[in-house]
Amino acid sequence: MSFQGQAGRRSCLRGAGISLLALFAASGCGSAPTRSPDQAAEPGEGTALGELLSSESEDVISAESFETGEGEEFAGLSSDARRALGDIVESTNSRVAPIEDRSGKEEGLPPGFAKIPVEMNEHVERWIHFFTVRDRERFQRFLSRGSAYREVVQEMLRQNNVPPELYYLAMIESGYATHARSHASAVGVWQFIRATGRRYGLVANGYVDERRDPIRATEAAAKYLTDLYNVFQDWYLAFAAYNSGERRVLNAIMKAGTRDYWTLVEKRALPRETTNYVPKFLAAMIIGENPDRFGFEHRVEGEPYPDLAAVEVPSPIRLSDLSQASGVPLEELKRVNPHLLQGITSPQASTYEIWVPEGRSSSLKDAHPKLAEFRLKGVRVAATDDTDGPSRNYTIVRRGETLSGIARRNRVSVAYLKRLNGFSSDRIFAGMRLRVSAREYHRRVADSGKATRALADAGPVTRYRVRRGDNLHTIARRFGTTVASLKRLNGLRRNTIYVGQRLKVESSI
Repeated sequence: MSFQGQAGRRSCLRGAGISLLALFAASGCGSAPTRSPDQAAEPGEGTALGELLSSESEDVISAESFETGEGEEFAGLSSDARRALGDIVESTNSRVAPIEDRSGKEEGLPPGFAKIPVEMNEHVERWIHFFTVRDRERFQRFLSRGSAYREVVQEMLRQNNVPPELYYLAMIESGYATHARSHASAVGVWQFIRATGRRYGLVANGYVDERRDPIRATEAAAKYLTDLYNVFQDWYLAFAAYNSGERRVLNAIMKAGTRDYWTLVEKRALPRETTNYVPKFLAAMIIGENPDRFGFEHRVEGEPYPDLAAVEVPSPIRLSDLSQASGVPLEELKRVNPHLLQGITSPQASTYEIWVPEGRSSSLKDAHPKLAEFRLKGVRVAATDDTDGPSRNYTIVRRGETLSGIARRNRVSVAYLKRLNGFSSDRIFAGMRLRVSAREYHRRVADSGKATRALADAGPVTRYRVRRGDNLHTIARRFGTTVASLKRLNGLRRNTIYVGQRLKVESSI
C-alpha cells in the first residue's frame, strides 16, 4: 500500500513557500521523478519520489526494521533542504532543556546531567530522508501509535529525572508496539533482553513478561540510561551502549582513542547498526518535535494511555475474575496489563500489583475482600523469594542507612523517594518500610504546589473532543476561556491540535 495524496498535507517553510517534503524527495535517489514545489501529486501517484516502499506488517516489527539495504545510495540533500533543516534543528535545540531546568532544584539530580544535543550531519540527513520519503507510511504509523503513550511516557521520564525526549529512543526501538521482538529476543517497547531487564527489576517468566509493560519498562529504561550516562558522560555514547552494550562501546573508545561518537563512526570502531542508531534517534526526534514541518499528520492510534494506579491483588488470579468481581471492564484491564501473557498474575508470588485506570481503582479496592476466593489452585510455582510480588516495590531501612544511600541503590533521586513516601525531611529510621517504585502514573503532573493550587482553584474542568474545523481560538470563545488557559491546562507549546484530540477545558460559562 502506498502513501496517497501528499500534496494536501505537505508543510511549507514559513515565509518561503517551499515544501520540505518536496525538497527531501528531490534530494534523494537520482532516478526518481521530480516536480516543482508548487506542482501537486496526481491521484494515486504518491510523493515526488514516486510510489513509496511497502510497509512491513505491524506484526513483524523488530529492532532492525529501520535498516537500509546494503547497496542503497543516498545522494544527499539539496542546499534549500539543508537551510530549511538548519532552521528546524536550531528551533528544536532551543526547546530541549537540561533536565535540571525542567525539574527545578530537585535533590539527587545527577551532576552535569546535560540536555540531548540536536546535531545535523550527513548521517542524520540520510535518516530524515528515509523516514520522510522512503519509509514515510510506516513512520507515520509509529508516530500515531506512539502518540497514545507519549504523555505518560514523557511524564515518567521527567519523574525519573531523565530528558523526556528519550521517548524517541523507544520509538526507533519498537515503534511503540508492546509485542515487538528482535532477532536477539529483545522484547517490548524498550527492547530489553532478558538479562538486562532482570538487572533493572523486570520479571519475565511463562506467565508475566514485564518488558511488555510500557510503564515498568519505561521506569527500567530510565534507570538504565541514567547508569549509562553516568558512565560515559555523553548522551550519544549512552545511546550507543544501550544499543550494543557497554563493553563494546568501551572497547571502541580504547581502540580508537576517542570518546567522540562521530569520530568513532568515522573510524568504523562501532558495529554498523550502532553507527546508524544515534542518527536514527536524532532524525526521529527532529521529525517528531516538528511533525507539521515534515507534513506528518497529528493522529492518535486508539485512546491515550490512561492515568494508572497500582492495586495489589491475590496471586495467581485471572484478569477475567478481577473484572467480574470489581466491574472493571476486562478489555481495560488487558490493555494496561499487556505483560500478563496468559491473562493471569504471576504464580510465583502470593500477591501482585496490577495496573488499573485510576478512575477504576476504587472499584477494585472495594472488591478486595472477596478476591481471595478467586485465587487459582494448582498453578502455584515455588520461588526462592517474592521478587515477582509487591515486596520488590519496597525496601526495609537497615541500621545506619540514609535516604541518599537508598536512593543510589535503587537508582532514583532523594526527591523521588520523598515524593513517593510523603516525606518532608530526610529523616528515616531502621525498620521503616519505604516505597521505591511509583504506585501511580499520570500523563501530566503539576510541577509545583503553586501549579497544583492554581488548578484546584480553577473553575469546573471538562473534556472536549476536537472536531473538524476547530482551532484553539474557536474552542476558547465557545467556552468563554482563553487560548493561554487551554494551552496551560493541556501542556501545549504550540497552537496545533488535531481532530479527535481530547482537550481539558476550564469553562467560565
